[in-house]
Amino acid sequence: MMVSFLSLRARASKRGGGRSPGEGHTRGSDTGRTRPALRVVGRGGGDAALRSVRAGRSLVTRQEPGRTSSRMRFDPDVIVYHGSPGAFAHVACQAAFPRARCSGCDSLFQVIDLVRKGKASAAMLPCENILAGRVPDTHLLLPDMGLAIVGEVFQRIELHLMAPEGCTFDRIERVHSHPVALAQIQRFLSRHALVPVEASNTATAAARLRQDPSGRDAAVASQQAARIHGLKVLKRNIEDVPFNMTRSYVLAAKPELPCAETPGVLTCLLFDLRNTPGALSQAVKGFADNGVNLTRLESYLVDGQFVATRFLCEIEGHPHQPPVARALDRLKRHTSRLTILGVFPMQGTGVHARAGAIPASGRACVL
Repeated sequence: MMVSFLSLRARASKRGGGRSPGEGHTRGSDTGRTRPALRVVGRGGGDAALRSVRAGRSLVTRQEPGRTSSRMRFDPDVIVYHGSPGAFAHVACQAAFPRARCSGCDSLFQVIDLVRKGKASAAMLPCENILAGRVPDTHLLLPDMGLAIVGEVFQRIELHLMAPEGCTFDRIERVHSHPVALAQIQRFLSRHALVPVEASNTATAAARLRQDPSGRDAAVASQQAARIHGLKVLKRNIEDVPFNMTRSYVLAAKPELPCAETPGVLTCLLFDLRNTPGALSQAVKGFADNGVNLTRLESYLVDGQFVATRFLCEIEGHPHQPPVARALDRLKRHTSRLTILGVFPMQGTGVHARAGAIPASGRACVL
């Protein structure tokens, strides 16, 4: 099978139509329910871990004291992210886990290492953006980082133009920010003849601007970055597309599984496909045959070859549920490796985002 890139995503209309091939049912309505807090999830590695999941043995379980509910809550003491204070990942950490201590890191490798060594309880890593697609760095590191996906966070992205006090918009010549942020304000930059300057992240661009104010430079970052670094917002919401959202994975060192009866659960898988004709269609057909909704399928290029044999997959449902177990059995027959990266409840905003039913205001909150 020769595939260079594959990205399939479920996009349902408000009427429930327009499902992608291989999807067996539509997501239930979230109307009238309180959005669930992030709760712990599960991860398995290889065949042994998959057998453990199917046998009903939770890899790790934890129940809140005094609660009889089967749902579990993930409440980290320290959560790390890539970037500096005011970065969008930092904002997501604070919104999702207001009681946790948030700590920025200079690289994704440092983020992963701190969680592996137990120096941080969890990591917040962006995985997808509505406009930019998948986040390449996270996508490439996910298979080998050795962490469990324990939740998801959806965050509204609002880009503001900021500068030191005393600067005026008519004097600005250059705009500093992360390359992805700059790509999302191209029309604004062109309209005002402004020169984009790339920075490692949005908050770092804001911080450096304060350290070296020239009167000719501005940064594009979050409202929180402006507040932290003492900058004045010159123009609000300058993004070319009015609504933008980033999805992040919350990852921890130890996997946990919600009960099979927990509603609104996603299972994230990584599998290596056998290189035979029709292997992919036969492998994923098991999801449709068992009424399991496939919400994400993306490929990797492995071993320096333009042959896509590794896939990241997300499905609705729990591995203990019979339809999901049957679909995974079917998948396994066509793969050389199958790893469960996480089993986690869908975050409330994500229910609307996946169904294409974001509120008209576009101001969906994190948790």
